[in-house]
Parts: sequence; structure tokens; C-alpha cells
Amino acid sequence: MLKKFFLVLLLSLVALQAAFLDDDMDGVANEDDQCPNSALTDIVDANGCEIEKVTFKKEHHFDISLGYGYSRVDENSSQDAQSLSLGYYYGDFSARVYTSNYDLQSGESGIDDTTLALYYRWSSSSYTLKTGVGSYIPSDSDNQNQTDYFLTARITRYLGLYDISAEYQHTFMRDDNTTDSELLTLSLGYMPTPKTYMSFSFTNQTSIYEGEASLQNITFSGSYFLNSHWFFSGEVAKGLSNSATDFSYAVNAGYYF
Repeated sequence: MLKKFFLVLLLSLVALQAAFLDDDMDGVANEDDQCPNSALTDIVDANGCEIEKVTFKKEHHFDISLGYGYSRVDENSSQDAQSLSLGYYYGDFSARVYTSNYDLQSGESGIDDTTLALYYRWSSSSYTLKTGVGSYIPSDSDNQNQTDYFLTARITRYLGLYDISAEYQHTFMRDDNTTDSELLTLSLGYMPTPKTYMSFSFTNQTSIYEGEASLQNITFSGSYFLNSHWFFSGEVAKGLSNSATDFSYAVNAGYYF
């Protein structure tokens, strides 16, 4: 009985296909289709001719960048670092993974904590608010080094070719003998050309150690987009407080796709 049912169903489908042939699958039978080769994504009229072409916006994007950095704590202490950054974008959501390794002047080397962050952005013609949550995941074998977490928010006001922004981050420290840290950054940005962006910023970050002074820096940074895929960026920073790194710079090259 079941075999007979499927046989009847198969014959019915064959008969239906014979009665209604639609080679370009636009919903109009071949005999009535005046535009027989319309694209699968076209919206057509009763004659099978294009009314509107449907385009699909590519929502998913990625980027990858490699970087080199140098920092000098004082005359007797400095380090070199190599970094890798991976970004993912979907609409107003984004995610980033950042990791780096360092080589100290003393000959010691190691891997910094890996940063994992998720962001969401609210935008208008004049303002952007970007909020995020993330963690610093230990990359070494030190069992005393715990995963730390942070919350961040950045608001930007656009003024033609200029913009001003303020960013706040609170880091929840879980390592022994440390305390939570707060970071505040104030920035002034300028876009002289559609491919070039520069900014000058001041940063104040409270120390993770009780009783130690805050870390204060001024930073000049810039980025250049060679085309729709390749981009380059760099920054130079100067420490203003005794507890901050005396001088540092970093350069990055990346690809967006």
C-alpha cells in the first residue's frame, strides 16, 4: 500500500512538472515567460521580466593585523613585543581577540594575557556609543595568575572632520594582592582625508596595587587605509607619571575582508 502511495505521488509530481515548466525558476511558466533567463534573485512581473534586482548586504566582516611594539620603562629596562589581533564584525556587534609575546632587555621572554572582548555599538549622525565586556585570559603556566574581567564604554561626538570621545573601563582584578582598576581616556580625533585618521589622547589608569600612583600617558596615534582591504596604524606614547612607562611606540599592518 505504501509503495503504491509513493508511486502515485511520484507520477503526480512528474505530471505537474510537465504541465508547468519553469527553467529559470522565477514562478512564470516557460510558455508565458517573455524573459526566460532572469536571475534567480530577480523579482519579476507576470511576464517573467525583472522589476527589481535583490542584492544581499554582506554583514559579516573580519580583520587580522600583526604588530610590533617597543617600550622603555627607564634607562635600564625595556622590552620588544610582537602582537596578533583578530576582529569579527556583524552589524553593530563586534568581537576581538588580541595576544602578544614580549622579550625583555634582561633576556627574559613570555606571553602576555590574551584579551577577548565583545562590543555593541549605537550610532547616529552625530554620536556613537560603544559598550563592551571582556576578559584577560592568562597565557602562561603561572597558577597564581587568574582571569580578569572588564566592562567598557566609549562615547564619540562627531564635529565635521573632527571628533571628541571619552572612554571608561573598569577592570575586575582576581589576582592576589591586587585591586580593581579604572581607566579614563579623553581623545581628540581628526580625519584630514577619507583614508587617514589621527588622534591625540590622554589616559589616566589607577594602579592595580594598593597605595601606588596612577599611570598617566599622552598618546599620538594614526591610521591609513591603503584601499578597502589593507590598513596600517601606529602610535607613540609618553608617560607623564613616575609609575607609567617612560616611552613606547607600536606599528601594525592589517587586512580587512
